[in-house]
Amino acid sequence: MPEAILEIVELESGEVVLRRTDSSAGSSEPFVAIKFSQEAKELVNGNTAHLGRLMISMGLQMVAKMHKEAMETAMKESEGLDESLPEEDMPPPNSRLH
Repeated sequence: MPEAILEIVELESGEVVLRRTDSSAGSSEPFVAIKFSQEAKELVNGNTAHLGRLMISMGLQMVAKMHKEAMETAMKESEGLDESLPEEDMPPPNSRLH
């Protein structure tokens, strides 16, 4: 999968979304969208943009942690295999989230 640069933005609709930076013209659907009800907006005193950004950031951190753990598991499993393991069966050397 090609590397993508992501951004967290608040749309005019009030939704806070995670999207590719190249999608600002509306060319693709956001990866994540958070929409707050009126009651939720009142509970957080209108700070929904900040709260939405924090929620998405925490989600990204969890995804990165899960990805790291999966990579570590794959590497440990591959250590016990023959050295001639085909390259396509090896985990990718460097994956990043922006």
